[in-house]
Amino acid sequence: MEFKKAGLLSLFLFISVLTSAQKRTLVQDLESDEPGCGQVHIEMDQRIDSLLGSYKVNPDEESFKAIGYRIQVYMGNNTRQSKEQATQTDKYIRENFPDLPVYTVFRSPRWLCLVGDFLYYEEAYETMRRLKKESQFKQMIILRNQEIRVPL
Repeated sequence: MEFKKAGLLSLFLFISVLTSAQKRTLVQDLESDEPGCGQVHIEMDQRIDSLLGSYKVNPDEESFKAIGYRIQVYMGNNTRQSKEQATQTDKYIRENFPDLPVYTVFRSPRWLCLVGDFLYYEEAYETMRRLKKESQFKQMIILRNQEIRVPL
């Protein structure tokens, strides 16, 4: 019985070590030693590192997840008409602003059409001004603390 518990515990620890080894912080990535590249050393409080968050290292993906800003272009209620209007908004943005990622989602009890993946508020604000100027949408807001995709 003790052998089974020890084996199960060691298996669990091994899996958790593998999982944690796959996650890296942005600072760890900057400080990594790679042949042919310069070296960077960052001195900071560990609390700052925890605020930056981590991302999963996956060579197949060309982006990582971070906390940032998105622009809410449309918000409707929980009806079929709202879903259709959110989809039409999505289509319009994709056709007229192909450089911006668009996300149409249902967050109970409403349909949302969100635009962009911005690390900085200033980027989101400038894009919102451009959208207001060049599109039919005039009432937009910037949402913070959104999980965004940042290209590498």
